[in-house]
Amino acid sequence: MTRPQVMVMVIVQVMVMASVDAQSGTRCIQNKGQQGMCGPITTCPPLLSLLRQLRSRNPPKNGSQTLISSFCGYEGSIPLVCCPVNSSTAISQITGRSLLPSRCGISLLTQQIIDGEDASLLAWPWMVLLRGRTRGVLTWTCGGVLISERYVLTAAHCNDTTTTLESVRVGEHTLNINPDCEKGVCAPAPQDILVERIISHPDYKKPCNKCNDIALLRLSRPAVLNPIHVVPICLPVDLKQQMGITEDEFLDKHAWAAGWGSISRDSSVFIRLDTLQQVQLPITNSESCEIMRSSYPDPRMVLCAGGEGKDTCSGDSGGPLTLTNKGNTKHFVVGITSHGPSECGITNTQGIYTNVHYYVQWIIDNLQP
Repeated sequence: MTRPQVMVMVIVQVMVMASVDAQSGTRCIQNKGQQGMCGPITTCPPLLSLLRQLRSRNPPKNGSQTLISSFCGYEGSIPLVCCPVNSSTAISQITGRSLLPSRCGISLLTQQIIDGEDASLLAWPWMVLLRGRTRGVLTWTCGGVLISERYVLTAAHCNDTTTTLESVRVGEHTLNINPDCEKGVCAPAPQDILVERIISHPDYKKPCNKCNDIALLRLSRPAVLNPIHVVPICLPVDLKQQMGITEDEFLDKHAWAAGWGSISRDSSVFIRLDTLQQVQLPITNSESCEIMRSSYPDPRMVLCAGGEGKDTCSGDSGGPLTLTNKGNTKHFVVGITSHGPSECGITNTQGIYTNVHYYVQWIIDNLQP
């Protein structure tokens, strides 16, 4: 074994044996005082390059010390390194997925907004209400879904030329009641949080007027999570591993949708109930679905759901379409309410939902600490 190979083996052994308590995706400080992000060396190009140089016949001076001093912990038996934050590639790989919560999609909805029903207080802990100004008037505009303590996923059209989003409400159930209580269980007061940044998909309305209807809202402060009342929903990052199904197997499954939108079948007449509504909708590829998504360059960009006289409607935009994993232990947001026919809930017509799995990498790439 050559000297460089021995050196690398010693470095790895030192890193694995060290008992430093850290986790992938957490902030760290390098030995020179520079901020970094703790993660596997495979996600950090500069330190991975250094490791490869150490394996060469001409290793850089003090390279081994630099690598050892970058050690920030371990994940199982995998050593983690403090990657400098000025490495944009490393940051996008380390921070994105690692910023998603490990505890997500936990709800007490076990049986289960047009022809919908009142949702249980404990059924939708990830639901978010969006508030904005439409022609100068502050009003509730759309729905959204909490995917982490700092980010809300919604539809891009909820922030358009006539409406400017200002804040979100997390942990709401019935608008005119505070606190919300059900069967002796009361929820904490809802949280109103300002929107710090609106990240609409860069190709929203391209090449078709309703294409890429998806956006992220970064909150000005983290939402205060609660074990049963405020819980982020899971993102479908790896369908087969997380949910036990493929995207093709969404078809004919009954998904749940929810919102505080209109219950009127006529989209020009807005009638809102104060209580969050829920409805179960079949995901189908009907003839009307094919017509509605014919303008999309890739039919996978959207899902079609409904067709049995039940539907989401005006005001439900941005809200989630959800499925559970095979064990029914976690809920995943598979769609974002985008648009539908002018008359809501018409038999043999569907609503269009942005396919979250299609955009999941874009979502991850836009998450920041």
